[in-house]
Amino acid sequence: MNLYTIALFFHVSGAIGYFVGIGTWLFILVLMFPSGAALIEPRRRAIARLAQEEPDGPLPQALERRTHDPILLTALQTVAALLLGIVFLMTNKPALIGSLIVMAVALVLGLISGVLVSRATRTREQGVSTQVDPMRKQAG
Repeated sequence: MNLYTIALFFHVSGAIGYFVGIGTWLFILVLMFPSGAALIEPRRRAIARLAQEEPDGPLPQALERRTHDPILLTALQTVAALLLGIVFLMTNKPALIGSLIVMAVALVLGLISGVLVSRATRTREQGVSTQVDPMRKQAG
């Protein structure tokens, strides 16, 4: 073993790591770009615009509704689950079929958890609004 073979080993290992990184990056672009561009980004911009337009003080109801948008919550939960699926793939390196199963499970779990979080948020908001409404009627 000489210095050249050691340098060649690190060179090939670096090239493999580079291609794995580029492949992962492209996979994330293909998988997550549509949800980010179509579902998350327009809603995030609307929240930012509304927040900048409002004065300091209590959170206006329109802005609060935007922050609890069920589609936004579901999309964010799904992207987070997909990212965890990718981390699982990176650490366990299953075969192709296993990888596809992992990502399908991550997608389903993300969608289910997003729907559950959205439903819980909506139920909590409805409970608060029904508690507040009778007080307004009594005061009026």
